[in-house]
Amino acid sequence: ADIMVCGENAQRLVLMTTLSLIIGINAFYTKPLILSHHRHPAGFNVRHFGSSSPSWATNNKSGNYDDDEPHVPNVLLVECGVGNDSHGQNATKAAVRACRNAIEFNSVSVKKIIPGGYDNMKLNVILAVPAKYQDGLDLEEVKKVFPFGDIRFTVQDGGMIAPSGRAIKALGDKNDDMVIVNAAVQVGY
Repeated sequence: ADIMVCGENAQRLVLMTTLSLIIGINAFYTKPLILSHHRHPAGFNVRHFGSSSPSWATNNKSGNYDDDEPHVPNVLLVECGVGNDSHGQNATKAAVRACRNAIEFNSVSVKKIIPGGYDNMKLNVILAVPAKYQDGLDLEEVKKVFPFGDIRFTVQDGGMIAPSGRAIKALGDKNDDMVIVNAAVQVGY
């Protein structure tokens, strides 16, 4: 019997086959076949925070990590999200919402795709936060969104400040700024 796959089902089949090939081939190599070393243009504000030191949420003064050793050398998934705080100008609340938005609609068989399962899972969380509100960002609170994984945060200028339409003092507003944060979460090992 001939099997015919059309339309949306064909797209799903191609996507699943491609992902299976990438994951399957990567399982046999010690070095990943797909590497990403994101470079930022000069003058672009980027701060790195890692969970490998006791004070992982403290700004790394040099802001540099060894580019030859990415935190997540084998990236399996990249999940993206957006979060905002409409009143109160709270970058932490917006970042928590962005991270939840990135991961909340996913179901990953970590034990099947990451050698060593949850114990070897690594997350690289990139947050684009308006520069004006970065000082108020509490990464300890944002970290609570992720139940598993060795986490490294990168905070960069970005996101958006948009007018909410009115400032409401009872909601903690200092002005009518609405703080919007973008999150990209790399999952791998």
